[in-house]
Amino acid sequence: VCAGTLNGLSVTGDAQHQYQTLHKMYNNCEIVMGNLEIVLIDHTQDLSFLQTIREVTGYILIAMNVFSSLPLQNLRVIRGTQFYEEKFALFVLLNYNPNTTHALRHLGLNQLTEILAGGVYIEKNAQLCHVETVEWRDIMRDPRLEPVVGDNGKACAPCHESCDGHCWGPGPEDCQK
Repeated sequence: VCAGTLNGLSVTGDAQHQYQTLHKMYNNCEIVMGNLEIVLIDHTQDLSFLQTIREVTGYILIAMNVFSSLPLQNLRVIRGTQFYEEKFALFVLLNYNPNTTHALRHLGLNQLTEILAGGVYIEKNAQLCHVETVEWRDIMRDPRLEPVVGDNGKACAPCHESCDGHCWGPGPEDCQK
């Protein structure tokens, strides 16, 4: 168990300091008590230490990063005890560099099956694929909330035929559960 953060889009220090702080906080962490905020992380950083995370009690904010994928493949639950911008449990925004090819291409949250409270906002991620192919209403507990998903990657591979049109990526192992 490790503590989350409540920084929003504000960061302290340079990109290297931001990464070191993230690594220190979440290395070998399975449950984040609070929010998981991943902001301004460079494409050269190794984020594999995030793969141990299975649950986040607050919200997840992924913004203004330029890595291609996020190793949160074991994340199962976002509890949403706190929201980003008062209503979102998962907020993914502006994860690309307009001057280079570096960008978030896959969320890869293949094990995510429950967002207990709060909504989903995934917009303006120029190369992010397979977010429109996820049936967010199956994951979100609150039926009154409308997932906000748009203006993301355009030239995306289709879901594997075994996925019935709902997937986190192009392979047969990426089907939404």
